[in-house]
Amino acid sequence: MDKLTREIHDHGKVRETMVFFEKFLQTITSDDRKHYSSQIHRFTEEYIVEHFRFEEQGIFPIILQQGTAEEKDFIQELEREHGEILISLTKFLKILFSYGPQPNKEEVKQIIKSSETVISQVLLHARKEDKQLIPLLKKHKI
Repeated sequence: MDKLTREIHDHGKVRETMVFFEKFLQTITSDDRKHYSSQIHRFTEEYIVEHFRFEEQGIFPIILQQGTAEEKDFIQELEREHGEILISLTKFLKILFSYGPQPNKEEVKQIIKSSETVISQVLLHARKEDKQLIPLLKKHKI
């Protein structure tokens, strides 16, 4: 990989991470507990759960039907990752909502620590899909 290609690739990864983080932070800055809860639920539903649902209902079945054995294994791997991410998300939300709307410094540390797993899983999964799923979609004209 030449330097320009690497720079573009690295810049894309950083931008992707920051966009995700920025959207996430916008959902947790409210002082109003009800608003805060609804923002978190809306974020996770829109950016994670609904996206997974779309893939699992609208994309994956086509590749599972038309794809090679290797492609089918890849789709099953993505589906397993969806499950693992949703489990981590549930754990994170449980921790997050166990604190009040104005967590103290120690509670904020716990929230951040618990969010790291979900954020890391989602970003790694998204990169995998960018590198491997997108070419499959083009191949199968999806």
